Amino acid sequence: MAAGSLAAWLWLLLGQGFFWRTDVRLPRREEPAEWPAVAIVVPARDEAAVLPLSLPTLLAQDYPGRAEVFLVDDGSGDGTGALARELADAAPHGLPLTVDSPGEPDAGWTGKLWAVRHGMALARARTDAAFFLLTDADIAHSPHSLRELVSAALGARLDLVSQMARLRADSGWSCPRSCTSSHSSTPSAA
Repeated sequence: MAAGSLAAWLWLLLGQGFFWRTDVRLPRREEPAEWPAVAIVVPARDEAAVLPLSLPTLLAQDYPGRAEVFLVDDGSGDGTGALARELADAAPHGLPLTVDSPGEPDAGWTGKLWAVRHGMALARARTDAAFFLLTDADIAHSPHSLRELVSAALGARLDLVSQMARLRADSGWSCPRSCTSSHSSTPSAA
């Protein structure tokens, strides 16, 4: 049993392309002559406590092309959708924001996956986005993150780029400050 357990851990750690590494950086970046349109899809449920810290960072992206944020309020009971609209109104020069609620999931769909699916369908219906940025509502972005992700995808001729988000740990019971989350910001070709 111990040998089997050791073999499984070795396979996970070594045989899966070192998926757990957090020191991997974006590939070379090349700014295009023409920037593609991007739809940013943010599933959100009961995120009113963190939205004032995260949503403004998306709305304030320094992106030379067209980009729009689609926040999908997935049945929040804390006013997440209304707060998102207020934050967008407070940043009139930011990226456009659409807030929508999909209602109850169709059969076979649950929670976040339903919200992401709904947000992507909504974005496809309203934009001609070449890329989607899928990100959680509790992730703050640097002002150039969208620009860097799209540049990396285009420069390395990739359809998908994924970055890990760094967790903030506030207590000894949390992981160390260098710990990272499995949350990702993933731009992918439409």
